Amino acid sequence: MGGRGGSSRKGSGGVETRESESPVSPLMSKVYYNAATKGNRSAYAWEGARDSSIEKAISTGNTDYINSIKTEKDARRVSEYLTARSSENNYKIKKLGSKEAVYKNQKVAQERRRLNSMNDAMRNKMHEFSKKPESGSTNIHDTSRTTTTYDRARKRRMSNFDAWYYGGGK
Repeated sequence: MGGRGGSSRKGSGGVETRESESPVSPLMSKVYYNAATKGNRSAYAWEGARDSSIEKAISTGNTDYINSIKTEKDARRVSEYLTARSSENNYKIKKLGSKEAVYKNQKVAQERRRLNSMNDAMRNKMHEFSKKPESGSTNIHDTSRTTTTYDRARKRRMSNFDAWYYGGGK
């Protein structure tokens, strides 16, 4: 049945969701609730402007939007947006008050699941923009790669070892 459903549909609020989405299990509801209440992430109400294209990707759970990002600037913007949305979702879950309430409110729990998959895809996408490893020798004792502090300490350790091994100063 799932067509393009518009915002005129009763109770949609302008956001399309997947009708065939499976319900969140009681165990995952407990995990989401514990993460929202005990986690290090801050939980706060949304204060920013909504981005319709990102919101549509979140509501459908489609990670193709993230894969279509081409620039690091856009990737950072989307990443920060998803972080803020995750915090807002934590706030909603925390406000529900119990894991049973999270299980009963499937809309919030399913949104949490979709946000988690979007954050995972975003983390993978950010790796494309991270600094590539250096080519060539990556040996830690390569003198062109070490600091003078490290060189002096290594020289001191080597001379101490030589003194011990050979039985005196060399």
